[in-house]
Amino acid sequence: MATKAHSKPTVNPLLLNLTTGGTMGLLTVITSVSFASVIFSGAFSNAVPFGTGLLLFSSTVVSAIVTAFSAYPAIVGTVSEPSIPVLSLVARQILDQMPNASVEDKLLTLTATIVVYAVVGGIIFTLLGRFKLGGFVRYIPYPIVGGFLAGTGVLLVQGAMHSIEGLDFHHLTLSAFVQPNVLLQWVPALIFAVAMFAIPQMIDHFLVIPSIIAIAFVLFYIALAMTGTSIEQATENGLLLGTLPPGSLYRFTTIPALTQANWGVVLQQVPSLAALWLIESMALLLNANGIELAASRDLDLNYELKVAGAASIASGLGGGIGGFASSGENTLAHHLGGTRRIVGWTITGICLATLLGGASLLSLVPKFVLVGIPLLLGLEFFYEWLYQAWFKFSRSDYAIIVLIVVVTGSIGYLQGISVGLLAAIVLFVVNYSRLSVTKRVGSGAFQHSNVLRNSEELDILDTQGEQIYVLELQGLIFFGTANKLLTEIRDRLDHPNATEVRFVILDFRLVSGLDASAVLSFAKLKQVASSKGVHLLFTNLSDDAMQRLKQGDCLEADDPYCHVFADLDRGLEWCEQQILMESNVSELEARSLPEHLKSGFSDPVQVDRLMSRLESRLFAEGDYLFHQGDPFDGLYFVGSGQVSVVLDLSEGQTKRIRTYTVGNTIGEMGLYRKTLRMASVVADKPSMVYFLPTESFEQIEASDPLLASNIHRFVVNLLAERLQHREQELKNLLQSS
Repeated sequence: MATKAHSKPTVNPLLLNLTTGGTMGLLTVITSVSFASVIFSGAFSNAVPFGTGLLLFSSTVVSAIVTAFSAYPAIVGTVSEPSIPVLSLVARQILDQMPNASVEDKLLTLTATIVVYAVVGGIIFTLLGRFKLGGFVRYIPYPIVGGFLAGTGVLLVQGAMHSIEGLDFHHLTLSAFVQPNVLLQWVPALIFAVAMFAIPQMIDHFLVIPSIIAIAFVLFYIALAMTGTSIEQATENGLLLGTLPPGSLYRFTTIPALTQANWGVVLQQVPSLAALWLIESMALLLNANGIELAASRDLDLNYELKVAGAASIASGLGGGIGGFASSGENTLAHHLGGTRRIVGWTITGICLATLLGGASLLSLVPKFVLVGIPLLLGLEFFYEWLYQAWFKFSRSDYAIIVLIVVVTGSIGYLQGISVGLLAAIVLFVVNYSRLSVTKRVGSGAFQHSNVLRNSEELDILDTQGEQIYVLELQGLIFFGTANKLLTEIRDRLDHPNATEVRFVILDFRLVSGLDASAVLSFAKLKQVASSKGVHLLFTNLSDDAMQRLKQGDCLEADDPYCHVFADLDRGLEWCEQQILMESNVSELEARSLPEHLKSGFSDPVQVDRLMSRLESRLFAEGDYLFHQGDPFDGLYFVGSGQVSVVLDLSEGQTKRIRTYTVGNTIGEMGLYRKTLRMASVVADKPSMVYFLPTESFEQIEASDPLLASNIHRFVVNLLAERLQHREQELKNLLQSS
C-alpha cells in the first residue's frame, strides 16, 4: 500500500520492530482474507473458506522465504497484488467454460491453474535472476506497465464488487447498488478505503493505519449493538465474513488438482497468465527499486528475483499463489520503524497462527473491511497511474495508460494489454520517424580524406568539393526514417541553386540496423543516382547490412555508379581522386621531390645541398618504412609513390591516420622530440623515399647553419599549414553537426 512517511518514536528497537511486525501481520492477514473474497466470492461462494486458507498459506510461505533469504533485513514479502484481479477473472472464466461441471471439479481446475501460475512464474523469476536478466524486462514501455497497474485497479474494484452479496452481475442495474443490504456493504467499504488512503496523507504518525482499522472494527460492532443486530443476523445479511470451519483453514489439494483438473480449460487460461508473468516481472523490479529508495540502500535485483522465484515455487507446490516484496508494504514497514528481520518473522508467525487456528476470529471480520481493502488498492493504483501520471508522462504516453484502463474495464484484461502494446508500438514508430537518421551532413569542400595533399590540390578540392555530398547515418533505419532520408537526398540532388552533386557518400558507422523497407528505399536511391549519373558510395557497412543491400539488388559488382569502401576515409579519397584526375593535376603529381621542396624552402639553392645528404630507399607495395614503437632514427621525404601512416589496433587490425604523396615529409615531430615512433608507415604502392638520418641532421646543424635554418623553417611552415588545415576542417565539421 502506498503511504506517507511516518515518524519513528524513540522506543526500544526490539519492541518497535515487534510492533511493526504485528501491525504489518494484521494488515497481511486482513489483505489475504480480502483477496480470497475477491477471487472466490461470486465465482466459488462456497469455497471462500478454502480460498482464505489458500491465501493465508501463500502469505505465510512467501513471507517466510523472503524474510529468510532476502539481503534486506526488514523485508516484507506478500502475495502478488497484480495477480489477484487476474486470478479473479480466471476464476470467472473457468466457471463459464465448465457450465455443467461440479463445483469440486471447477475448484480443482482453478487450483491447478493457480499452481501452474505460481510455479511457472517462480521459474521465470529464477531464470531471470540466474542469467542476470533482471534488466531485460525494463524494455517494456513504461506506459504499458502504468496502464496495466491502473487496469489492475479497475479489476480490483470489479473483484471487490463481485464479493458483495446480493449483486447479480448478469443482470446488473444501478438500482441494485441502492438495495439496503447491498448499500450496507459497499458504502462503508468505500468510506473505509477513502479513510485508509487519505488520513495517512494528512496525519504523520506510525499508529495511524492500525488505529483506522481498530476504529473501523469498533464502529461496526457499536452499530450492530445500537441496531440490535446479532452476530448470526449480521453473518446471514452478509455483513461479516461468515462462519469458517474450526481448526486449520489450509487443505493440501495440489496432487488432486493436478490429477483431476480439466487441463483443456487450464490451458485456455495461459494467455492471461503469460501476460501476468511478464507484468509481474516488471512489477517485481519496480517494487525493488521502490524499496531501495525507501530504505536508502541498494539491492541486488537479480538475487531478489531468485528469492522471489523460490517463494513462488514453494507456494505454488502447496497450491498457493506467488508473491514478492511490495514497495508499498515495505515503505510502510520502514516508516513504522522496522529495521530487523524480526519484522518478517513476526508477520510469518501471525499468518501461520491465523491459518492454523484463527478461523473463529476471522469469521468476525466485517465484510466492509474485506471489500474496502481491494477498493483501497484500486484507489492507490488510480491515484498513482491516473492522477500523478498526468504530471509525469507526456500526453501521448498518458493516453496509452487511459486507453488500457478503458479497454480493460469495458472489454477485458488481455484486450487492454494488447491494445496498449499496439498503441505503444505505433507511437514509437511515429516518434522515431521524426528523428533524423542523419547525424551529420557534409561536403568534400571541407571534409577531406586523410590523404595529405599539396596546396594546389587542396585549392581544387575546396573549389569543387561541393560535388561530394556526405551523409553520416545513425540509429535504426526502417521504413519511416529511410523514406525521410531518400527525400532528403533527392532534394539535394534536385536543388536548383546548389552545386551539382556527383558523389553521394552514405556512412553506416553508427547505424545499428536496417529493415527490408529501408533496403527498398536504398534501391530507389540507386535508381535515382544512376539516372542522374551520380556515384553512390556505401562506407562502413556491417556484414549484415552488406548482405541485406546485396539481397535487395542495391549492390552489384558491375555497377559503375555504386561502390563500397571500408570506411569514410577511403570513400572520400576515391571521390577526391576522381575530381583531381579531371582537373589536370597530373603535372603536379609528376613534379620531382626537389621541385616540391623548392616551393617551400626560403632559399631554393639549399634544396640541392639537402638532396646530396639524403639516402634514397625503394619500397615495394606493403613494405613498412618503420613500425609503431620503433626508436626515431631520422626524417623521411616521399620522392614518388604513396605511403600511409597506420595505427596498430588490437587483433592485428590497423587504422589509417594519414596518407602522404610526393613532396611530403614523415617524422618531423620526432626530429625535435626524439621519441618512439607513435605509428607505423607502410607503402601503398611502389615508392621512392629519401631518408635523412638523425646523425646527418645533427651534422648539418653543427656545420651548415644556413641549410639547417632552411630545414627548420620548412618543417615549421609545414606543421603550421597542416594545423591550420585541421582547425578549418574541425570548424566546418562542428558547424555541420
